[in-house]
Amino acid sequence: MDPRRLALLTGLVTTVVLGVAVIRIMPREAPRIVEPAVPATPLRATIRDVTPGPGDPPASSTIAAQAQPAPPPPPAATQAPSAPISPPPAATPVPAPPAASAPVPTPNARRPAPPRPASVEVLPDNEDLRERVGSMRERLMLAARSGDIGRLGVVFQMNETLPVFTRGGERDPVAFWKKASGDGEGREILAILLNILDLPPALINKGTPQEMYVWPYLAHVPLADLSPRQSVDLYRLMTAQDVRDMRTLGSWVFWRLGIGPDGTVHFFLAGE
Repeated sequence: MDPRRLALLTGLVTTVVLGVAVIRIMPREAPRIVEPAVPATPLRATIRDVTPGPGDPPASSTIAAQAQPAPPPPPAATQAPSAPISPPPAATPVPAPPAASAPVPTPNARRPAPPRPASVEVLPDNEDLRERVGSMRERLMLAARSGDIGRLGVVFQMNETLPVFTRGGERDPVAFWKKASGDGEGREILAILLNILDLPPALINKGTPQEMYVWPYLAHVPLADLSPRQSVDLYRLMTAQDVRDMRTLGSWVFWRLGIGPDGTVHFFLAGE
């Protein structure tokens, strides 16, 4: 036999013998015993777990509710139910005292007349006016003929003090005239101003510090004593119904204009 083959065969036999010996020497593994499953102990709760949510009750109240034993059932009622309690009678409402009614003004009641001037002189026309008075009258008439209510406001602003144009608290004469005018632009007021300046004035309180020229003269003439010519002048300014109403009131309530001897406009307004 070939020596190399003999060596290989001998090595193979030796390996097999050693493997068998090792298997016999090692102890056999004991059979595995399957233990029963034990439930895992829960881990310690975190802060997030014990923090109540928006709709959850507080943890302390929940724990207390779980730890507190259930209350015993109530004992059976041994007494007869009491009679029902009737509600107290409703209080009788006390009527409130009637409010005091405001006095109703009497129709066509006469108002107290304003103080009469010390003297009244009806001038025949506008020819013999003082120079400054006539100059102011012409400026007012030019502003009225322009059809622009703003130009009349400019004439008023030329005074040292603003003339009286209303009994209320308004401060803008142009805005007030537009509101008082039937057309909303103040042109009706301009027409009224032209009509009263076209009539003669009355010179009142002549020779006193209160001396003044007032247009129209009809504002200082008793309406019951008007001549036919003066009645025509009155109807140039207002209708017959307006005249009857003003006679019922007993005083002049239409527009009027007052200019002082130095040419200062003191007022242009309607009413008593």
